[in-house]
Amino acid sequence: MAKLQELIGIEWMLDTAANIGIRILQIGGILLLCWFLIRISNGIAQKFFKKQTQKQRLAMSERKANTLNSITSSVTKYVIYFIGIFSILNLLGVDPKSLLVVASAGSVAIGLGAQSVVTDMMEGFFILFEDHYAVGDVVTIQNITGVVEGVTLRSTKIRDPQGRMHIIPNGSVGTVTNLCNDFINAIVTVGISYGENIDRVLAILENEMTLTSDITSILETPTVVGVVGLDDSAVSIRIVAKCEVKTNYAVEAELRKRIKNRFDKEGVEIPFPQRTVHIVQQKEV
Repeated sequence: MAKLQELIGIEWMLDTAANIGIRILQIGGILLLCWFLIRISNGIAQKFFKKQTQKQRLAMSERKANTLNSITSSVTKYVIYFIGIFSILNLLGVDPKSLLVVASAGSVAIGLGAQSVVTDMMEGFFILFEDHYAVGDVVTIQNITGVVEGVTLRSTKIRDPQGRMHIIPNGSVGTVTNLCNDFINAIVTVGISYGENIDRVLAILENEMTLTSDITSILETPTVVGVVGLDDSAVSIRIVAKCEVKTNYAVEAELRKRIKNRFDKEGVEIPFPQRTVHIVQQKEV
């Protein structure tokens, strides 16, 4: 009798272990299927939006296609995860009706306690459809300047020049300065000595700016604005060049190099900081 009970106990343990193993394999299969579906949906979305940019009529801009692709991938991922979790809980024996009740209660809780999330998503829609900025744009948000690397309904990801990633909720974006809307200005300020003839230097700079047509990223002949400052050691002159987006830093560097070479050729002095020291000697009594 004891031996029979022992055999029954072993059989029960084996059945339990087999059932647990099967459940684990099923859960793993569901998670693997979710991962596979996310990969497939992301690939389909990417191909679809890429095709939209290649249309001859009513073509979508690449920056907007990248943004729509980012948002579509994000929404699809959350939907698939939700269905996967629902399926796993059902597999573990949770009553589907109970899950619906929990989901309803959860939606009410979200509506009451997670209003900021709803606000973020609403702002995400406005950012998308009003085209405030898109993936790849250089923007300034909350005093953070960088490249937009991702836009979802919930947040915006910005990579600053130091390589740091900033994740900003869409609801707190506020004022946006987009540095990639049609064109950007390259601004160069150069200082000359007080002893130089201003009119002569301005004529030299205007002539030099007419020679910049070989810089393909410059859209128009740079403008010599004129004198913008009378500093301690120099007279400051500003040049503004309208150029393609994301090329302003390279254009500024090239203009500074050409101005320096031209000043050297023309004998125009670029001063260094100077200070006059007056030595006062006390008279002997």
